[in-house]
Amino acid sequence: MTDKEKYTALMQRYWEAETTPAEERALARYAARTDDPDFEELRGVLGYLSLGRARRAGQARTVRIWSLAAVAACIAIVLVIGLSAPRGKGERYIRYTYGQPTTDKELIMESVENSLKEMFQR
Repeated sequence: MTDKEKYTALMQRYWEAETTPAEERALARYAARTDDPDFEELRGVLGYLSLGRARRAGQARTVRIWSLAAVAACIAIVLVIGLSAPRGKGERYIRYTYGQPTTDKELIMESVENSLKEMFQR
């Protein structure tokens, strides 16, 4: 049995949805390498399917990016509201850096602004 006969039989099984994923990958590799017009329709179908997979992967990536941006925005809003809310008699700001507390309001707000800039520049 020649390669063409083998892959023609495999193509027939593919059209009848009787191939395994490994056989489909092998058939796709063969169809991509050959210039045989008998495999023209198969190349068209496989090309169309690969574009659909790539588009779905791109859409999933876009959803993940927007979800991450939404979470980061929510965290930033909570931080800003939490740090700007009045605390009893006077405002009190505390930041811990490497276990050391800092209460300098200007330094803390600068740190928050820098964190927000880092988050949204990615």
